[in-house]
Amino acid sequence: IYTISAGAKDFTDDSKITYKEAVDVVSALGIVDGYTDGSFNPTNTLTRGAAAKIICNLILGPTTADALSADTAPFKDVPVTNEFAGYIAYCSQQGIISGYGDGTFRPAGTLTGYAFMKMLLGALGYDAEIEGYEGSNWSVAVAKQAVGIGLDDGNDEFVGVKAVTREEACLYAFNTLTADMVEYGSTTTVNVNGATVVVGGSKASVVYNSSSKDYRTDEDDQDEVMQFCEKYFTDLELRSDAATDVFGRPSNTWYDDNDKIGTYAKEADVVYTADVKAETIYKDLDLDKAYDYAVVIDGADANPFVVTKKDDTKVNGVTGDADDKINDANKDLVGNGSLIEVYKDEQTITVVNTYLMQVTGDYDKKDETLSLTEIDEVKASGAKSFKLSSDDFDNLASFSDEEYVLVTVANGDIKSIAKAEKVTGTVTEYVKEDTVTAGGTVYKYSAMN
Repeated sequence: IYTISAGAKDFTDDSKITYKEAVDVVSALGIVDGYTDGSFNPTNTLTRGAAAKIICNLILGPTTADALSADTAPFKDVPVTNEFAGYIAYCSQQGIISGYGDGTFRPAGTLTGYAFMKMLLGALGYDAEIEGYEGSNWSVAVAKQAVGIGLDDGNDEFVGVKAVTREEACLYAFNTLTADMVEYGSTTTVNVNGATVVVGGSKASVVYNSSSKDYRTDEDDQDEVMQFCEKYFTDLELRSDAATDVFGRPSNTWYDDNDKIGTYAKEADVVYTADVKAETIYKDLDLDKAYDYAVVIDGADANPFVVTKKDDTKVNGVTGDADDKINDANKDLVGNGSLIEVYKDEQTITVVNTYLMQVTGDYDKKDETLSLTEIDEVKASGAKSFKLSSDDFDNLASFSDEEYVLVTVANGDIKSIAKAEKVTGTVTEYVKEDTVTAGGTVYKYSAMN
């Protein structure tokens, strides 16, 4: 199931970016750059030198960071002519990064997720020595602190020992923007057998900031704690004036100095990929009473749904497994393969269906359009064919005549398009309009196709 967020289209490979909200925000702020050819290359690994540049852009802002230079080589393998020398020198002086025991920094080398998060923790004010980010077990201390404050939020497959990619770096930097700044009280150090040891003032505490503007415009969410962006990016705002995206999902809308960056769906409380019963949702959300939930299907309002403790009615209105007990009009719009996202606080259920369509005619760069025809009618909109423009979709050039594609639709307009994956294997079982077993895997029919 492939869906997109309604954010700014900044890069030629925009459709390949997983963490779109993070990439859009940090690139809009100038923290991470794209490439000169207009691409972002989200899965490229981040180098140690590029990581130092990100930290400087975060703390100093891109304009000041660009002016950094190194008078002397900060490490023996980082001459003053190295493109990252100024950034590396600054981060080294601030105690945010360190080199290797042989006196090198290895700017072209990769770094792990934990290593990058160690740098981000330093930018937030955490002291590496006090917090135990040094020595043989440094990654354990970093992992505990970084994960504890949510620097990995949004990456459900986070593995801190793997090399960090460019888009992962954007995600962790994005989470840093909204993380709390910390500071320490006065410290006391003593010399123990020639080593300096901190013995006092060693507990980090949040920085309070009651007089400054809060980056969140919703008064219910504001606090008196200084988040990173409130100190370094005061023009960044999270507004509540656009409550939903094109699919009806509760969303975040980001602005930078009143310029809209984009609107992005929030993370749902529970997610299903087939029709679901009211009692199942009730249990999964840990509700205490029945609630009326608004339902939005493919961007259009549908019949509301009551989530209650003992009710086997599904979102599509079918009670149990009996097709003769249909009691509302959602029956043809929700089924196996539907992406059902439930938002507890907003009392909203959104359904995004994925439809199978076919390309008619090769993509023509002169006309910059691509025609699609139905395989099965796009039920929510009644549309039977579409003509798409490369101005709206960056991946149209990859499709060819008669190729099968998967699309999502909101209010009658296609919002995403991707190639349908082909699977080959010996069919060992077939149940008409139900399942196909091939290569030992059972594939269920989609209710929308």
